Amino acid sequence: MNYDYIEELVAKTKYGDLISKENLIKEFTPFINSLSKKTFIHGYEKSDIQNECFLTLINCISQYKLDSHRFVGYATNSIKNRLCTLLNIDDKRKDIDGLFSLSDDIECNASLCHDMENDSIILEYQHLKLLSAIKNDLSDSEKHLINFVFFNKNTLTNYAHHENISYVTASKRKKKVLKKLKTYIIGGNELWGLTI
Repeated sequence: MNYDYIEELVAKTKYGDLISKENLIKEFTPFINSLSKKTFIHGYEKSDIQNECFLTLINCISQYKLDSHRFVGYATNSIKNRLCTLLNIDDKRKDIDGLFSLSDDIECNASLCHDMENDSIILEYQHLKLLSAIKNDLSDSEKHLINFVFFNKNTLTNYAHHENISYVTASKRKKKVLKKLKTYIIGGNELWGLTI
């Protein structure tokens, strides 16, 4: 691309010259075609991606300040950023789709939702049982360890330093407390991710 020619086309386009706008679009067409061939976004065809790029280019023309003399970089970065935004939206869509997407088997989806409700009730019960065990069955030092490491999200090294004990002693205390708590919950380590 001839940067001076592009700057001249942008200046004419900002003053309302439609032929310059068409020529500017023609100058960016190979870049946009190349980019749209390399990009896959669910729900978009190649022509849709190209249209998004051209729309971004036109928006760049209207927002560009003529005194900066860097339109090519500004436009190419804006087009790439727009495609990245569309890809991020597509990633979020993938997270939402799945279990709750449209399906012919409505009964299956309903039973899965029902199972999820049952699982959440069981997990809530186990959570309450675990909290009760922490409150009623642990000594004050064991409660402090659980609170410091798990609830306040500190490391075991920080706990050892805070208590003025060696890391090995802190690790042994942690294992002892977790084994004690494991007896109170169904599923043990697998359910709660308690690393012993």
